[in-house]
Parts: sequence; structure tokens; C-alpha cells
Amino acid sequence: MLKELIIGTIEEVVASADTETEYRKPLVGFANANDEEFESLKEIVAPEYKFPTDILANAKSVVAFFIPFAKEVVELNQQQQDCAPEWAIAYHETNVLISQICDSLKNEMDKIGVKVGWESPTYNFDKERLLSFWSHRSAAKICGLGDFGLNQMLISKQGSAGRYGSIVIDRQVIPSQKINKSLCLYYRNGSCGVCVDSCPTGALTKEGLNKDLCYKMCLENDQVFKEKFDRFNDIFDVCGKCQTGPCAYGIPDCTKE
Repeated sequence: MLKELIIGTIEEVVASADTETEYRKPLVGFANANDEEFESLKEIVAPEYKFPTDILANAKSVVAFFIPFAKEVVELNQQQQDCAPEWAIAYHETNVLISQICDSLKNEMDKIGVKVGWESPTYNFDKERLLSFWSHRSAAKICGLGDFGLNQMLISKQGSAGRYGSIVIDRQVIPSQKINKSLCLYYRNGSCGVCVDSCPTGALTKEGLNKDLCYKMCLENDQVFKEKFDRFNDIFDVCGKCQTGPCAYGIPDCTKE
């Protein structure tokens, strides 16, 4: 019942969202808070990387969710040389929506005595080292929603074009089955690299990502969109070109069973 309540709440908030942006059906996954992959992130990312218990003292489970953008939003960002305004708006609106989802989940969990904790949808990172101390995408991977591709994004059954969120709860739930194979065409058979070709700065290569170069472009876009969308009073440090390839909407065909 707990899983159904969580999934239903997320789907309801997304379906009733008062946004310019439209969405496809969200995905939801679950993991044990003591999953060893959370511990490994301290070694992979930084010693300061948070455990679920750093977010909620008596954490038992982690819940991650993916809100995929509508195809129209992705297509507009595919077609334009610069970051599409619609993509920038989707970034802003979805960050707000993720916070609303977390608030709604807390309200529902309060009714049944379940405690909830979470980190903000974004800007919870070290701007000097460009490191996040709680990655919603990494949490989503551990919760079985997908696997990282060459574009450094998580590829899920609903693709990689969208935004991730996560919460921690003090109730045990059965974990979702993890994805134990690569879903990225390049990693599977070397047949793709569209995300690399789409990167406007060359920050993304087949050898990895130059975070400084990527962030510089995002900050330049932020200045453009702040002037264009002053009604939002928000940050628009986005690009999203690497999320508009063959894995934008789902798992590329040749990786399906």
C-alpha cells in the first residue's frame, strides 16, 4: 500500500501540474537506504557525499522519481542551435514541480506516521568543484530507474529528457529491481555518439565531460534567459542538448530484450 500511495501521489501531482510544460508519465523506483551503492558514492564523488541517513536520521528506504518532458519540448531543443526557451522554462517549472511533489509526499506520509526527508531539486552542489553531495540521478540509478549513458545522464524507460527527484523515508519498502546492463548505444556497441556531436562547446567527449566548460555554457544561457524570462525570477543555467539524442524518449531499440 505504501508504494501505491507514493506512486499515486507523484502521478497525481504531475498530471495536475499548472505549468506551461507538458510531461509524459513519471517513473518511480525504490531502494534500501543501506544499499552499498550509496556508500560507494563517497569514494566515487567525494568524502562529503551524503548517505540517506544524513538526510533523514532513521532512513530505511529511498524513493526516486523521473519526470519526463513531453516530446514537443525535446524536439524544440533538438531543432534549435541554441538552448530552446521551452527547455529553459521546463527546467524552471520542473524544479518547482519536484519541490511540490516532495511537499505532497510529506503531507501524505505524515497522515500514516512516516517521516520524510529530501534535498532540493538543484543547486545543492559545490560551485568550486562542481560536485553534488546528493545526486538525484545517482539515487534514481540505485532505485532501478535506469543506467548512465555517454551523455552523463540516466537513461530510463522514459528516456533521459527530463528531471529527477528523490526522497528518503523511515519505512522499509521492497526495493525495485536494478538495471544491470548498459542502455546506452555507444556503451553497448559503439553505434552512437549523438550527444557528443550535439554538445555546443565540446565539453562532452567520448572520454568524459569537462564540467567547467559545460557549466560556463550553462551560465551564459542563464544570462540570456534571465533577461527573457524575468517574470520567473529564477536561475536558468541549462543547455540540455546532450539529452536530445536517440535516448531522449526511451531505451534505444537495439538495447531492448
